[in-house]
Amino acid sequence: QMSKSTGNFLTLAQAVDKFSADGMRLALADAGDTVEDANFVETMADAGILRLYTWVEWVKEMIANRDSLRSGPANTFNDRVFASEMNAGIMKTDQNYEK
Repeated sequence: QMSKSTGNFLTLAQAVDKFSADGMRLALADAGDTVEDANFVETMADAGILRLYTWVEWVKEMIANRDSLRSGPANTFNDRVFASEMNAGIMKTDQNYEK
């Protein structure tokens, strides 16, 4: 819990400067979604930044090595299972949005 009296208070601008907007989004999303007070944890914001950095580096690596990735028709068993799961997720999401 942030409090000016305990010295751990950050304004939104300070928090974004310290953790980036995406780091703040991840930390605030994890801060709590129940009826209890939100609990912002700086280590979560730091971990979010690290995960984002790792993901960006992985994407860069995949783009640099895209010639070595599989190409051609996607018709293996695993491809069909993946496509089926994605379609099931899309249908479930659509049903939930309709509700």
